[in-house]
Amino acid sequence: MLEISVRHNSPAAISAAFKKIREMVMTGAVSKTTTVHVTIEAGSYREQVKYNLSNPLIMETIPGTKAENCEILADNCEAYKSGLENRAIFIFGPNVTQVTLRNFSIRNTHNKSVTDKNTLADSAEAFAWNNEKGTLHAEGLRIYGRQNSLYVKGSTWFKNCYIEGDKDFIYGEPEVALFEDCQINLIEDNRGEYDAAAIKSGAVADKPGYVFLNSTFKCVKRRHNKVFVCRTEGKASAETKNNWDNIAFINCAFDDLYDKELIGSDDMDLEVFPRGNSQIGVREYNSKVFKDEKNMVPADTVRRNIKCYKLTDEDYFMSYASRFLILKGTAFEALFD
Repeated sequence: MLEISVRHNSPAAISAAFKKIREMVMTGAVSKTTTVHVTIEAGSYREQVKYNLSNPLIMETIPGTKAENCEILADNCEAYKSGLENRAIFIFGPNVTQVTLRNFSIRNTHNKSVTDKNTLADSAEAFAWNNEKGTLHAEGLRIYGRQNSLYVKGSTWFKNCYIEGDKDFIYGEPEVALFEDCQINLIEDNRGEYDAAAIKSGAVADKPGYVFLNSTFKCVKRRHNKVFVCRTEGKASAETKNNWDNIAFINCAFDDLYDKELIGSDDMDLEVFPRGNSQIGVREYNSKVFKDEKNMVPADTVRRNIKCYKLTDEDYFMSYASRFLILKGTAFEALFD
C-alpha cells in the first residue's frame, strides 16, 4: 500500500498528491493495482480535485477529525467550465476501480444567478462519480451545493452522509446508489421561490436504482411553491435503458413540508415510469413523517402518485431488510464475501 499524507497549507495539496501518484504509476515506480491510502489533515482545501487511476483509493481524515473541519471547496459551474468533468469540485473518472472516502466535506460554493426555473448554466456539482464499473463507498461525507450537488452512476454506497442542495441535488444514472442512515436536506433557493425536488432520477432500467435506507429528508418551507422528495423528467419508457423513475424509500422519515404525492414534475403533466412494484419504480416501506424529528408518525400514503407502490412485509424481508439484500447482485456483492 502506498501511504501519502496531505496538509492544507500547501497550494492545491490534494491535486498535487494525486499528480504525484499518477507520475509514480506512469513511471512504473508503483503498480497500477497498488492501493493508495491518502490521509488529509483538517483545514480548507480550495481546489478542484480529479482522480482517474485504476489504483484502489482510500482517502480519509486523521482519526478524531470532524468532517465539517476538513473541507474541499471551490466556486464552479457550467457557465464557468463546461461539462460535468470540468465543473464538479471532486470528480472520479471512468478508469477508477474501488474507492473508499471517509469523514470530510465537499462544497461547491456557487450561488445560482439565472432566474429561469432550472438552467444548465447553473449546474454546479460538488461531487461527481462518473464511473460505471468501479465501486464507491463513502462514509461520513458532507456534500454541499445547490443545483446538482451530487451526481452518481454505476455502483455507489453512502453511509452516514449529509447531502444538501436546493433543487435536483441528487441525480444521475446509477445501477445502484444506496444511501444508508443519511440526512438529505433541501435548502432555500438563493434566487427566491421555486418549486423543488431533492432527487431527479435517471436510474438504469431493471436495476435497484436509488435506495434510501433509514434516511431522513428535511427541507425548508416554501411559502407559495411545492417541494417534492423526487421528480420525473418524463423521459423513460419500456424501450429506454435509463431515465427510469426507480427509487426505493425504506424506513425513511420525511419532513411534512414535502408534498404528499412524493413525486412530481416541473409541469405536473409528465408521466412517471415505470409503475412501481416490489423491485422497480417508486416504492416505499414504513415511511414516517415529522414536523420535528422527536415527533414522527406513520406517513399517510393515500395521496401518493398513482404510480407509487407500497412494499409489503414480504417484499421487505425478501429484498430490503439489510444492505446485503439491497446490494445483492450488484458490483458490491463481491466485497461482502
